Amino acid sequence: MKIAILTLSDRSARGERADASAPALADWLAQRGYGVAQTEIIPDETAIIVSTLSQWADSGRFDLILTTGGTGVAPRDVTPDATLQVLDRVIPGIGEVMRSRSLLKTPNAMLSRAVAGIRSSCLIINLPGSPKGAVECLEAVWEAVPHGVAKIQGDPSDCVPLPAKQAVLPLPAVSFVAKSGTGKTTLLEQVVTELKQRGWRLGVIKHDAHRFDIDHPGKDSYRLTAAGADTMLISSPEKLAVVKKHAASPPIEELIATYFGDVDIVLTEGFKKSGLPKIEVHRAERSSTLLCRGEDHDPSLVAVASDEPLQLDVPLLGLNDPAGVANFVEERFLGGPKR
Repeated sequence: MKIAILTLSDRSARGERADASAPALADWLAQRGYGVAQTEIIPDETAIIVSTLSQWADSGRFDLILTTGGTGVAPRDVTPDATLQVLDRVIPGIGEVMRSRSLLKTPNAMLSRAVAGIRSSCLIINLPGSPKGAVECLEAVWEAVPHGVAKIQGDPSDCVPLPAKQAVLPLPAVSFVAKSGTGKTTLLEQVVTELKQRGWRLGVIKHDAHRFDIDHPGKDSYRLTAAGADTMLISSPEKLAVVKKHAASPPIEELIATYFGDVDIVLTEGFKKSGLPKIEVHRAERSSTLLCRGEDHDPSLVAVASDEPLQLDVPLLGLNDPAGVANFVEERFLGGPKR
């Protein structure tokens, strides 16, 4: 897929501010095997935006054009207006999904006017001007982008639903998996501390394959649950807890969507059979083999944290380097260090 990125910014076009969004998008795409064929910075001028988008889309050199900047409600935010002049057909769902994802982070997302659609045989998508926002919005819709480009260019094949293991999550999530006794809880605890110190809001889910209890006999909440309450919530000025009975554990995607709308990323321990991106924790003295490579090849593996050198097709991280693991999580799932 041939991709171009167009940055809309008066200040960057005048050389007063470096463009950070296009490099952030290019890095995110590179991690997924996609190169960027061209980038350019132009001012927030409707006529210039219309001319550039039209020339790029009609040239046949690009399959996907990403714009970054100018999608809000300020007087100089004219990117959506210019883009609508260029498009042959609008694809409303792309903008809707991006706003939905962003609303999990800030109510200001409802002010976004980003649009997307088709010009000639090219898909054009407006993204926000901030590096983090641009990456998050592209990530929110990316699952449909390659398929959309193929259909725009005449692919006659049927639309095949995504396998359940590739379900689109409402926010970034990564699972730490390992054989028992490897030390994944210790590493995850250290990574949580690192990311929290860097200013990120974190959610954590622990998978328990067995029965567990967090309430205690004699407590009011325990008595009410024992009496038959299917959902018991206890709330105090500083925290709340929910005990909810169910016949089977809900899918991890449902848990994340239901309970974690106020965080930047969810880290899970376990869920090795899920479709979440996985970091496998490996300790040489515990085992000579991996869960996700070898006899079983898990395509959702994104890295291995190990205390010994390994030849792998994914990045190798240090088991005793939680800062390095946190750096990887930031770059891969959060668009880089928090600004």
